[in-house]
Amino acid sequence: MTTEKLNTNVFKAKLIAEKVEYGVTFHMYSNRIFHVNIPRFHKIGRNIIDAGYAFLDENGGGEYYNIYQFNSFSDVEPEIREWAADSSGNSYTFTDAIVIGSLSQKIISDFYLKFNKPIKPTKIFYSMEKAIEWTLIQMDD
Repeated sequence: MTTEKLNTNVFKAKLIAEKVEYGVTFHMYSNRIFHVNIPRFHKIGRNIIDAGYAFLDENGGGEYYNIYQFNSFSDVEPEIREWAADSSGNSYTFTDAIVIGSLSQKIISDFYLKFNKPIKPTKIFYSMEKAIEWTLIQMDD
């Protein structure tokens, strides 16, 4: 699935802000969905987290329903996984939907859920459509 502006209706909201930094694309929607598209071979580190927070703060701040879309061979640094699961590190989050596309990403994601035990509702998906569907359901709860 692409996330071009013509296809943003899948988020059931208007795209209100978009930014590309360090090759990562950040999207913010009017229903408080924060979509982050991580390109191939990128590893999420503190610099990208800080860029994402700055983007959110520039556009009103607060908590969001996050959808992280990892492309082939993209990953997250171990210390960022620990930080994301901690209540003090996850202050901008209602929920986390993580979209993956490979077995290696599935193994890392399963390890994250079982070992780090994130305190915010977190779910892994192979499909962007399913991640969006789950996120929209979380908004109604």
